[in-house]
Amino acid sequence: MINELLQVPTKELQTEAFRLRKLHFGNELTFSIPGTVAYQDATLPSHQDRFAAISVTGAHCDLKCGHCEGKLLETMIPAENAETFSRTVDRLRSQGALGILLSGGANRNGEVPLDPFIPSIRKMKEMDPSFKIIVHTGLIKRETAKALKDAGVDQILLDMIGDEKTIREIYHLKKRVEDYEETLFMLKEMGHRLAPHIIIGHHFGEIRGEWRALEIVTRVNVETIVLVILKPLMKNNLFKTPTPEETSKITAVTRILNPVTPIRMGCIRPAHPWKTEMEKGAIDSGVNTIAYPLQGTIDYATSIGLKTEFVEMCCSLI
Repeated sequence: MINELLQVPTKELQTEAFRLRKLHFGNELTFSIPGTVAYQDATLPSHQDRFAAISVTGAHCDLKCGHCEGKLLETMIPAENAETFSRTVDRLRSQGALGILLSGGANRNGEVPLDPFIPSIRKMKEMDPSFKIIVHTGLIKRETAKALKDAGVDQILLDMIGDEKTIREIYHLKKRVEDYEETLFMLKEMGHRLAPHIIIGHHFGEIRGEWRALEIVTRVNVETIVLVILKPLMKNNLFKTPTPEETSKITAVTRILNPVTPIRMGCIRPAHPWKTEMEKGAIDSGVNTIAYPLQGTIDYATSIGLKTEFVEMCCSLI
């Protein structure tokens, strides 16, 4: 099916994708402003840390992946033990936070060390079930996944990697695509709500494993799909930026293959002259949500008759 769609011109794919989105979701388009970075549009101030990102490893990551080298962790709130984690969340809640994203650097097995924090998560959810806790796990053992489910986490985020060369050369891991596929199936079987992330341009900006990742995500029938666009966080001439044509085509095919699944354009995309065109292309390709949109994107959505709404929540939960 994907191979057949790849032969269709992008504009035709977008026409069908937008039709499907309108058929199943109407004219509503949400803009996610979780407050992990400072942001405001012409009318709406954003509240800092309304939905905060916490790293359980601070700025440390064993993998130093090629597109990040741990830089993304530096933007998160560090909480490297359970006591600090609990205090941090208590402070955030007292300041009006609606939830948290729990993440961190991965070990040499591609796993985020979450086990010490699970009892604290359980207590938080028992105390306030409405407080949202989502977890970016990396690869995860069955017993940890079961403990997170029992603790009541609201959602699991997992980067889906569809190419073994990308796993080796970007993530520096000795793993297979099947390891990510099996992890996603295991989490689904366990009853977790899933928001897998497909990184467009994952392999140094090249479109390589995205189509296989999309095929896996579609087959698992997840609750929502998050698309992000490669944004190298260090100065490295090895990386190129995916074109708006490439990002639009992947987004449109994602919608056509998943007509009733919410599709989000997540927080990460490059600060590039193409950014406006990428965001407009995402709208034309049928996304439900865009995180941190440019003002021109907001204006474009309004100009084509979409009803827009700002939500101070991680896009995967909307």
